Amino acid sequence: MGLDMYLQTENKQTGKAVIIHSWRKANQIRDWFVRRIELDPNDQLKIPITRDDLDALTSDIEQVLTSHALALELLPTASGFFFGSTDYDGYYFEALRDTRHFLQNEFTYNSDIENLYYTEWW
Repeated sequence: MGLDMYLQTENKQTGKAVIIHSWRKANQIRDWFVRRIELDPNDQLKIPITRDDLDALTSDIEQVLTSHALALELLPTASGFFFGSTDYDGYYFEALRDTRHFLQNEFTYNSDIENLYYTEWW
């Protein structure tokens, strides 16, 4: 058991959902969405997001990877039931690098035919 998180598209006509990226226990990413969209951190989330949200996340990741001292301000860890470590260690920064790589190099999304969601299970 643990915090499993996903970026998911959903076809506007068919409703077919496709997971396009996933994280496991990357609680700093989850907390970023909770704070940005002002959600209850105790709820399991399925929230609509936009390309602008992901651009802002990428910007914050870039800043933290450039200056680790910004981690506490921009992408702090968050504790929770099965959320994983709250340390600022190699795993923390690897999750950021992986997310940045996906968003900059692999992410595709067509807002005309798809809705975009952040979802999770824990």
